Amino acid sequence: MKEIIVCLHGFGEDHRVWDDFIPAYTWPFPVVSPDYAGWEDCQNMSEYAQKIALDLPKDHSWHLIGHSMGGYVALALAKEFPQQVKSVVMLNSTAMPDSEEKKVNRDKTIEFIQKMGTRAFIGPFVPNLFSKDFVQQNPELIKSLVIRYQELPASGLVAASLAMRDRAAGLDLLASTNIPFLFIHGEMDTIVPWEDVEKAVSMSSIHQVNCIPHVGHQAAYEAPNEVYLAIYSFLNSIHV
Repeated sequence: MKEIIVCLHGFGEDHRVWDDFIPAYTWPFPVVSPDYAGWEDCQNMSEYAQKIALDLPKDHSWHLIGHSMGGYVALALAKEFPQQVKSVVMLNSTAMPDSEEKKVNRDKTIEFIQKMGTRAFIGPFVPNLFSKDFVQQNPELIKSLVIRYQELPASGLVAASLAMRDRAAGLDLLASTNIPFLFIHGEMDTIVPWEDVEKAVSMSSIHQVNCIPHVGHQAAYEAPNEVYLAIYSFLNSIHV
């Protein structure tokens, strides 16, 4: 069966996040990057997965790379389409559900976006995804990303926030699946705790982890070579 790589973007970004990473490297399979930033009709991760799958080739195996929220979508795709998914890369993502504190913060985010709009939200949101050193050293990049994403539909951000808030844990799937997962974690990631990644990987010996020093929640920007090599090595290991 033919194979493709499916890149799934995170919250507060869209498919263009992959344009800043994928074209710089050589990949073993064709790459597609669905865009769901504007969707407002999906109430949970399963509905995102089902809708995304409608446009993916059913005569191919899928290697999923999910950044942050994209990892939650990847977990849902692996659960909904286990025969189709061949591997999953969780890039700065977690299999744990939101804590009660995080759920409260989601509600605050929703209220803020509904009241103030995307532009007011994205301005401070984007820099917080990166390590402080990277933000200081790359002000033009940060500015360009803020400009890029400040036009995202507020309704899509709200829908995504609700789906993330209410998502279930993926540990049972990780414990029982034959699909190998690679977790790529940034040492300075303030959004995904290292303890969550350790717990996920411990669910099965087929799963792997790669922790990259000195980077935050946007490892593909801060350490693109390391991220690429980790993914490429992981994909190669599946075909040995």
